[in-house]
Parts: sequence; C-alpha cells; structure tokens
Amino acid sequence: MVATNEGTVDIVIHNGKILTVDARDSIRQAVAVRGSHIVAVGNDSDILPLAGPGTKTFDLRGRTVIPGIVDIHAHMDREGLKSIYPSLAGLRSIKDIKQRIKELAADKAPGEWVVTMPIGDPPNYSDMPQSLAEGRFPDRHDLDEAAPDNPVYIKGIWTPWNVPPAVSIANSAALQLSGIDRNTRSPDSSVAIEVDSKGEPTGVFVDTGRYPSVEFTLMRGVPRFTVQQRVDALKESMRLYNSVGTTGTYEGHGVAPEVLQAYKTVWEAGEMTVRANLTISPHWQTAEDAAQEMESWGHSFSGPGFGDEFLRTSGYFIQYGGNRYTAEARSSLLPYTGWAGFIQSYHSPELFAETVMLAARNNIRVNTLVREPLEEVLRVFEDVDREFPLKGRRWTLAHVLQTSDQQLTRIRDMGLLVETIPLTELWLRGTPYLDNPDLAETAVAHRRYLEMGVDFSFGTDNKPYNPFATLWAAVARRERVTDRVLGPGQCLSRLEALRAFTEGGARYSFDEGERGALEPGKLADLAVLSHDLLEIPEPEIPEVRSLLTMLGGRIVYQEQDF
Repeated sequence: MVATNEGTVDIVIHNGKILTVDARDSIRQAVAVRGSHIVAVGNDSDILPLAGPGTKTFDLRGRTVIPGIVDIHAHMDREGLKSIYPSLAGLRSIKDIKQRIKELAADKAPGEWVVTMPIGDPPNYSDMPQSLAEGRFPDRHDLDEAAPDNPVYIKGIWTPWNVPPAVSIANSAALQLSGIDRNTRSPDSSVAIEVDSKGEPTGVFVDTGRYPSVEFTLMRGVPRFTVQQRVDALKESMRLYNSVGTTGTYEGHGVAPEVLQAYKTVWEAGEMTVRANLTISPHWQTAEDAAQEMESWGHSFSGPGFGDEFLRTSGYFIQYGGNRYTAEARSSLLPYTGWAGFIQSYHSPELFAETVMLAARNNIRVNTLVREPLEEVLRVFEDVDREFPLKGRRWTLAHVLQTSDQQLTRIRDMGLLVETIPLTELWLRGTPYLDNPDLAETAVAHRRYLEMGVDFSFGTDNKPYNPFATLWAAVARRERVTDRVLGPGQCLSRLEALRAFTEGGARYSFDEGERGALEPGKLADLAVLSHDLLEIPEPEIPEVRSLLTMLGGRIVYQEQDF
C-alpha cells in the first residue's frame, strides 16, 4: 500500500529490495520520506512520481534495505572504549608482545603507565595462552625487559566477552606501585596471585570471578576511564553501531550514573545518532533504601519511561543473587565501574522479592538476568503478578537460555519479554550441547518461542557489536569449534530473525507503533545493506554491514563510495 499526503517528499530510495518487516513480510522497491517519517512504500512506479526538484534520491541498484536494528542488550558505550588502550591483536608470541610493549613505552615518559588491551584477538580473545608460541602468558620479567622504566599492565578480558578466567599481567614497577609483594594475600578465593618457586609474585593474576575484580582491589592504581573518555567513546560507539545498521538500543542490563552522565552530555550536544533506552542500575543495600529511592526518583523511569525520542530512561535492572564479594569489590570505586558500565549488585532471594514487589507497586519495570535462576525468578514474578498484574508492563528476562514448555507458558501468560544472546550461547559457549541434542533443542529455543507466542528479541552483548553475527547465530545455530548445528529444530529463517531484531526490539521501548518496520507513518530508521540478506551464503551473514544508515530520515552513516 502507498500512503502519502499532499506535496513532494524529502527523500526517495528506489530500485531496491525493501524488506519492510510489515505484517505480511512484504518486499517492495522504494520508500519515500518526508521529515522524520516514512510517507510511502511501494514499487518504483508508485514512489518516483512523489519526487520533486528538492528531493534527495538514492538509486539502490538492487541493494537491500531493512528497518534499523534495535539491539536490546547492547552495552553500546563499551565499543569506543576499546580503542583507548592499545591492542595486542594478532600477536602470537611473547617476543612479539614484548616488542609491542617496548614501542609503546618509547612514547611515554619514565614512570608513566603503559596499559594495553588483553592478549588475543577481539571480540572474544579466545584460545589464549595456548595460541602463543611459548604456550604461556608473559610475566613480570618479560615486561620488565620491554619497559624497564615504566609501570606496565596488560588488562585481563572482561569475562563476559568469553568465559573466565581473566588473566592480567603487571611488571615489577606496576606491582611496586600497587604494593604487591610476596606477603600480599588474595582478596578472595576467585583471585590467584601467581608466584614463582621462591614465592615471589610473577605479575600474573588469574581472576575466575564472573566479573573480574583485580582492578578494583589489588591493581586499583591502574589508570581508569575518564569522564571525557567515556563521552568521546560513546560518540565513537554510536558511529560504529550505525555502521552496521543499528539505530536503536535498549540497555536491559542497566547503566551506572557515569554512563548515564556520558549519554546526557552527548544528548545535550544534539549528537545522538542512536535512539537509546537506558535501564537504571541501582546501588541500594536494603529494601528500605530501595523504597526510599523509588519514592524519590521512581517517577523518572516508571512505565514506558521518561525522555525523548533519542534518550529515555525506563525501569530497573535488579540482579537475582550474585556474588557478595564481587558486588562489594566492584562497588568500592563507585562511580567508576570499569568495563561493566553497570553497578554490580547482590540481592539475596528475599531482597530480590522485596525490591521487585516495590518496583511493581511504583509501576517501574524490572529487568533481570535469568541464565541460571529462571525458575526462581519466575516464582517471584508470579507472586508479584497476583498482586500487580504484569501483562502490558513488559518486564524482561535477559540472557534466557534453557526453558521448558511449562516455563514458556508462564512467561507468555505474564506478558514477559525474553531476550537471548544466541551468538554467545550457541557459537561461543555451545560445547555442552554437542553430545546432548535434546538439551540443545531447549537452548535459546526461538522456534518454540514463536510457536508458543512468546515475545522475544536479540542482544549482541557487544561481542561483537555487529548484529548480523547475532542474527546468523539464530539462523545457523553453529558451534565455534566443530561447526556442528545445535538444535536444528530451533533455527529461524532470515526474515524471522530480522523481525526479532527490528520489530521485536522496538517492543522493548513500547515503540512498535513508531519503528521496527518500514511502513507509512513510522520513523524513517533504516539501513542500506552491503549484501542481500536473503541471498548471501549463510556463512557470510556475519560480514554484512550498512552502506547508509538513516535515523528519522537523517543520514547518520554513509560509506564514502556509496
């Protein structure tokens, strides 16, 4: 259908393959835009006559257009931060690492810190140290040789990028500045300070915690991200997310005040190029603290949230359980949160139940991780639902992994939203399913969600930020090492996966009436793709990117030769 008002239009995109993601999954040739909204979608013969002398026209030459991606577990602020510290990617020996450290130290004054990204290749930093020629990590003595006049620290991975442990390395100067010697004791059983045969620290720290704590305890003197670095990194992050067709995010894992501050700075400057919906990451210790906070500030993020089309705050992220030591350690330097960007908290089952009930009473949406505690969380939500019906409130279950039909029925009946990270659960961490095909069929069971009417969408979790890698994982369901398909009955079609990443993502912000599909009356959030998403060979889907990205009819990314 073509729908337009009087007058010419501002933009016409034609001679393409428009994947509208409307109710019929229509594929059209052209789109017309006036102002920030789509006014017509149809064939070239319908749309081209709408162009006037001032209309900007794009001949797609058969290229594919999709609605803008809405990444609902984005951690978008992190991507730009990755370029602040030098990379060690591609280095496959301690010799090469030492040479890189030597080069970096040459540009520093004596005594100035040299800090790098982890050893290995982004985004997952996999297969280390076995991929190094020596089969081990470098130690303090290796780094001393490379930079005798500077403290050196090689960061460990942010463990959600892969799996624990996070291995970080300091040279002798860094250890001395941090007060670490043979008498230093580990702050927790999850942290190992490696020592040599003489009992002296080797400079290698092995952190097996779900979220690493070394830089918040033993190595808290290592330079931290500054406020300005976070602002600059966020702007760069938005550019990168735009470059792969992402026009919207929902930060379901929550954001800490320092991240919210960075967003507000960018928003005030009018430089937002991604529509961001931020869930609040609280730092309360008791139900009384939570009640006071909600009474004072809950109106700012109750219901669908507070803000405008570019920046909105809505709901809380409330952790079920967690690790008390990790929460205390990682909160010790607040407002600084490091890579996390959220406040790591600990909620006993009792405190969780009390705080989510308080949130419901204040009409504040709750988001929580349920990779392991799904059943426990569902029971609490059902208690809440009996007093404050949850249907329509769009409470969210993040990192959903294993589900039974009975659990899916309860999820559907309460109107909960399901978020999955298929690239992580199937490709990166799918090994447990290789010899258990029945279990594989219940892991991120997208086909079953569709059959049972469960609302779901995808997040990249920023590993990597390209949503087409995540989309591919939902379509192909292949494991990283063996390339075997895990749970073939749960594979989605490409259009089904695209809908989950567009219309499905918009529902998290109550915005499905405004975006998520290319239809008249909706925002002109769209991406012109580098490849035909429906025809490209399946293994190549993760390489898809955007040639041109629009946000409300405004070009926010364009490749130079497009």
